Amino acid sequence: MSDSQNYDDDIYNDEYAYEEEDLGNKIVSNEIDFLDEHQIMKEREKVIEEAKEKLFLERDDAVLAMIYLQWKVDKLDNWYDNVDENKIKAGIELSEKKKKELIKDGIESNGLNCLVCFEDKNDTFFSLNCGHQFCSGCWTEYLKEKIKTPLSALLAKCPQNGCTCVVYEKIYRKFLDDKKSLERLDKAIYKNFINRNDDIRQCPNEHCHFYVKSTSHSFSQEIHCPCGTTYCFKCLKEPHRPCSCELVDKFTSIKRNTNNEQDDNRWILANTKECPHCHQKIQKSQGCNYMLCDPKAGGCGHAFCYVCETDWTKHANDHFKCNKYTDAVKRKEEEAKRIQKELDNDIRKYERYDFYYPRYMNFKNAVEICETKFREDLKEKIGILNVMQNLQMIDTKFIFDALDAVISAKRTLKYSYIFGYYMKDTEQKELFEHSQGILEYNTEGLHQAILEGNLDFYIELEREDFKLYFAQYKENITQKTNIIINYRKSLLEEIENKFIDDLDNYIIDLKL
Repeated sequence: MSDSQNYDDDIYNDEYAYEEEDLGNKIVSNEIDFLDEHQIMKEREKVIEEAKEKLFLERDDAVLAMIYLQWKVDKLDNWYDNVDENKIKAGIELSEKKKKELIKDGIESNGLNCLVCFEDKNDTFFSLNCGHQFCSGCWTEYLKEKIKTPLSALLAKCPQNGCTCVVYEKIYRKFLDDKKSLERLDKAIYKNFINRNDDIRQCPNEHCHFYVKSTSHSFSQEIHCPCGTTYCFKCLKEPHRPCSCELVDKFTSIKRNTNNEQDDNRWILANTKECPHCHQKIQKSQGCNYMLCDPKAGGCGHAFCYVCETDWTKHANDHFKCNKYTDAVKRKEEEAKRIQKELDNDIRKYERYDFYYPRYMNFKNAVEICETKFREDLKEKIGILNVMQNLQMIDTKFIFDALDAVISAKRTLKYSYIFGYYMKDTEQKELFEHSQGILEYNTEGLHQAILEGNLDFYIELEREDFKLYFAQYKENITQKTNIIINYRKSLLEEIENKFIDDLDNYIIDLKL
């Protein structure tokens, strides 16, 4: 195993210690718990027990109640808003209305025969709270079919058509005894808890077995998994503080209109008039209201007034006829103003987008380079440095900490340009841009310091000289790392606590 691989293993182990603190450039809190699959099931049992206690329900009913409440413990109090109605919605009981409908259709609860095969009732018959009786053979066949789709199995209804009662977990275990079906049941129970639980997410790294439980639900919560993967809790994509998932999606889906034909057409509508005779487009250029549809330009030779569009020969006898306001004139003028305003708005929003998008892309590309080529180059050189100077992984860890800080800061800057794009142009934005500029300046300073460290130089130094120069390099890098960690944290706190109300809904609603 290479030295660089050893270093990665050390980092992996170090990152298991998550507490309420700022771990280097990682901003985390004690609202986050990392769980493996075994712990997930223990968490599920814990939630069920709490539901049993607070809702005064038997275990099977408590499970259905929590599925209905999406496994949210903080929704337990909502159960008492209307207990009877919630039991019906959760599939625990059948509504009186539904009972009457089924009876009207000739379906009686607690009848004398199985409602599927019509076998005479005996000790093997079983029903849910609805009372619809089915024999063990029919239950078995029905549940074997339902368990084939584990994602929906725990929402399966009573076999009686039209009944809304949901099948208990214990019913599956009662009538299914083959290994394959029981494995599917365990998968169904597990997936139901994960997929319907907004407080738990699985790490998007396909090789990772960790889940994260969070009670924070901030709009852009940043998760740092022990496996080394960093992601947004909500969308499971790259972390994008300080922007919400929706804001990022909106910005990245903008399509810059490179075909100006539509804009040209709107400019023509706003700034020209049609010849009343041949409909040729004519732009007023001399300031006079006398307009000639010039034959030299392909026109018909018709002369008219630019204001009221009447024949100029008639207009000349009543020079001030065009000052008489008519509904037709009003409509034309309002339409021209509307089109011109729309055109002006589009020009402004394109100019704004053309400012922010290249800056967003600059940092997007920078993050990708730092995470790939730059990191690999550092790993290679640090591996050589450790061997040549007889160092331990801990001795050069500060360089990777610095790189991680640079990547986190550049990622924050990347998404800060999306946030800036949607901000109102106020004094608050000036404060935002000031803090953004400070972080950007110091981030580039640290990045440059890592590059200028020239590890080849330290590799070739004599041992005594190495200790002196490398200690100076470490002090400089560590100091700069701490500075940008603090500036990044400060910028994020400012945005999320002070500037979040300064987003411009008008810009957000614009369609580009």
